Amino acid sequence: GRNVFNPGFSGVVWEQLQIPLEDIERIEVVRGPGASVWGSNAVNGVINIITRSAAATVGGQAIVGGGNLEGKYGRARWGGSNQDRDIYYRIYGAAQNASSQRAPYGPGDDNWNNRAAGFRVDGYGSGGVHWDVSTDYTEVKSESGTIYVAPGSNPATSGRVPENHRNLSVRARIEQKLDDGASLQAQASASSSAFQIAGFSNDRRSTAEAGVQYRRPFGEMHDVVIGGEYRISSDTILPTALMRLDDTSRRLSYYSAFVQDEILLADTLHLTLGLRLDHSPFTGWESQPTARLSWNLSPSQTLWGSASKAVRAPSRGEIGLNLTLPGALQAVPGLGTLPVLTTLRTGTDFHSENLQALEVGMRSQWLPSLSSDVSVFSHHYTDLRVGGAPVVALAGGFPPSYVDLMVPIINGGALTLNGLELSTDWRARKDLRLQLSYAFNDVGHVNAATAAAANLVLPRTIASLRGAWTPPVANTSVDLWLRYTGTRNSPTQPLAARNSYASVDLRLGWKPRKDLEFSIVGQNLNNGSCRAFTGVQIAGDINGTIASCIPRIVALQSRLDF
Repeated sequence: GRNVFNPGFSGVVWEQLQIPLEDIERIEVVRGPGASVWGSNAVNGVINIITRSAAATVGGQAIVGGGNLEGKYGRARWGGSNQDRDIYYRIYGAAQNASSQRAPYGPGDDNWNNRAAGFRVDGYGSGGVHWDVSTDYTEVKSESGTIYVAPGSNPATSGRVPENHRNLSVRARIEQKLDDGASLQAQASASSSAFQIAGFSNDRRSTAEAGVQYRRPFGEMHDVVIGGEYRISSDTILPTALMRLDDTSRRLSYYSAFVQDEILLADTLHLTLGLRLDHSPFTGWESQPTARLSWNLSPSQTLWGSASKAVRAPSRGEIGLNLTLPGALQAVPGLGTLPVLTTLRTGTDFHSENLQALEVGMRSQWLPSLSSDVSVFSHHYTDLRVGGAPVVALAGGFPPSYVDLMVPIINGGALTLNGLELSTDWRARKDLRLQLSYAFNDVGHVNAATAAAANLVLPRTIASLRGAWTPPVANTSVDLWLRYTGTRNSPTQPLAARNSYASVDLRLGWKPRKDLEFSIVGQNLNNGSCRAFTGVQIAGDINGTIASCIPRIVALQSRLDF
């Protein structure tokens, strides 16, 4: 329920989320635009991480493991309740010292270690009241490798850039079931974070938010949800050697209101209408509507279609940004060869990037053990960020010592993404489950501004096959995952091209007794992901850093419940 987007760049600092996997109940990947419910920036999908209640984690648990990339790690948890069993709690602690990833032409020089701790309390009262409070603290220290390489050669120079993260978050929620099937939910959270990447970024931030949601059915035809949210974020983003903002410190407020009505048109026909209004300090009010029609063709088949609008609002770090990049040498008539200093510059008149989406799909339950889900979509993006007309000047005194190239970032890009997604789930036997998925993407209708600036490296095909087998032998389990990612071509940005590759993951588990499990995990066993870089020149070959790939990984783990 807590929004973990960082207002500084409208993205997630994943290093600040070190939630123990065993405390996660499920992870929902909601594909497509979801802005009418989730708000601005829910453009291409939503990742919803739902943790277990404290009532589901009573007792103790200890986990230790290690591997060639995972390094050494351990997690411990303890949960219990009061005597009346209407209040439950759990506490946890975790630590990891991890190893360096492999880069295409050498070591990644990016070791890291993290520490995390937290607790959660759930309470259950009379009349259907449920409340919970949780706190999490994370500290991560890592190194980012900086290496200049040429394809097929040894690194010429190498250095390590320290990176530090700290995050403390507190969240509280209460839900009350009311008469006539209605419910009321309120939630509040606060977080304080800081991350620093030497020479690149230095961000300190405090964020608080509160929201309320009311749901009630009206007769037999309408099921209405209405709510609102408020968020305030204060930050200090100090200038670095490469980046500075016009305003070092700011306090920003965001607020929104939303309503959704699920309408029963007939026994087999449902219409869902939704609207969310978000207010950003940079763009003002934004409206994000959606309409979805669902038709049950039979008890085992549902045809649906939707039309939606979503926006990606400018972030704090995109307003008044000056990003300096060292560039190549440039021949200047009469002055010889001078270095080029490129500055990407944003103003204060940014507006949101927009998505208009059309989707149609079919869900089918062919047999009790076999289901499928297929959808086709057409997403049209406008007002994408692109580079404007550059301004070139000679600078550095007289005679000039470098070329100053200023590139303004403006709203001017557009493209259309058409595609298809297919997934099947087959429980072939009681002890065997197979899941197949396939996605096809086609980028078209790219305007000139986008073609000149965008990488357009979306793979046309992605496929995976997952198998879970629990053979009736000594309490063992086998999980297999085969993945394929197609070629990524970029006619306008050849440095962003990647080869197609396949990878294989395998997990073997054994439970000698009910409370004890040993497992061995192998990821990318065929070393496939590193082949994406084989023989291609990447952007890192030019600007002094290299991308890393996931190497062949082997890890061992033991888990004890008590």
